[in-house]
Amino acid sequence: MSPVRDAAGLRAQRRRQHDSLSREHILDAAEYVFARQGFHEATLKEIAQRAEFSVGALYGFFDGKDDLFAKVMERRGSAIVEVIERAVAQGGSATEKLHALVDGQFAYFREHHRFYLLLQRTIGFSWLNFSARIDEASFERYRKAIALEAKIFAEGVASGEFRAADPETMGELFSGIMQAYLAHWILRMDERGNSPVTGAFPLEELHAFVDRAFLREPVG
Repeated sequence: MSPVRDAAGLRAQRRRQHDSLSREHILDAAEYVFARQGFHEATLKEIAQRAEFSVGALYGFFDGKDDLFAKVMERRGSAIVEVIERAVAQGGSATEKLHALVDGQFAYFREHHRFYLLLQRTIGFSWLNFSARIDEASFERYRKAIALEAKIFAEGVASGEFRAADPETMGELFSGIMQAYLAHWILRMDERGNSPVTGAFPLEELHAFVDRAFLREPVG
């Protein structure tokens, strides 16, 4: 390959890397603004200012506010599904997988607490209230997450570790418990991610709470 082609290829690679970083920076800015303002009140002008781009430059990456919101939801929502997939795929007992599921989801949302605030502002505590077109893909990711969690519950029921109940229903109940616990922590966080309730209900207590909810009571 000639030096000219090498140089052109290197420039193209650098351009792709620059575009990828710019896209992620815009998504971060949009997540911040949507979490503070909500979808309907947020504007592309505010997002552009936060990202230090022009509004016109945003259209070089996204097709408007609906598309930008959908991509924010897709980025984090897909990552959450991956957290659940790892818990399902790991070795160990169903109880150990359940605890890994708790730890993984809590760690992810604690790191990305603004996304959790966005979920609560946009969707609220009921994932069954999706109605807008931009939320359909998010709802499908939620159903996939419940189906994955149901695999752990089905495994636990089959092994005798968990109470005999419908695995999908158990997954939905587990999701409700996690939403409540995350709200307890995250809705009180400051901009630095600190929460005044730290230590008041530690993660170990959540493990015990989940165990009481789903594990079969010992005989005798």
